[in-house]
Amino acid sequence: MPDNFQQTVNLKEKAEQQKKELQQSSLNQIKYAHSKELEDDIREKLQKIDRPIKSEAKLNSRLIQLVVFILAFLIIGFTIYSVVFKNSDIFKKTSKSQSWYAVKLTNNETFYGQIKDIKADPIVMDNVYYNYDQDKKDDKKEIAETTNLRLVKRGKETHGPVGTMDLVRSQVLFMEPLKDDSNVLKAILEYEK
Repeated sequence: MPDNFQQTVNLKEKAEQQKKELQQSSLNQIKYAHSKELEDDIREKLQKIDRPIKSEAKLNSRLIQLVVFILAFLIIGFTIYSVVFKNSDIFKKTSKSQSWYAVKLTNNETFYGQIKDIKADPIVMDNVYYNYDQDKKDDKKEIAETTNLRLVKRGKETHGPVGTMDLVRSQVLFMEPLKDDSNVLKAILEYEK
């Protein structure tokens, strides 16, 4: 039994020794936490941290390039479409009859021509025609408008005007669009051919 008793005392000593070692290790941990080795160890671990993969950045730049390419393609396509198809005869025929107007001025002169913007001031008329006989009317003799009109294209006069007219809006009594089956418009279009 005495051996067993000795062993029991040794266990107590072992427990005290483990307690000292534990205190010693916690003291070492505190020293390690404040030592330069920790800074180097943390720096080493931080350098080993995975950084974002560069392929994501490449993906974003490729996506941006694709969007820019598509936008450029659409702009170029729209430009080509507007130049080629807007200037074709199909569009000219439909817009030609719609833009012909009869314009009556305050001095009772009537002009026929194309107006691009009816809201503008001055009103710009292209391909201007007028009744040749309206200049020769006497004030005493009021002649009603007849179906026999002698149209003259402006620009053929002796003083050689350009053929367009700028009309001040205050001098215009009214503007009437000409119908497709109008005798005046038929005569003008026949002359234009």
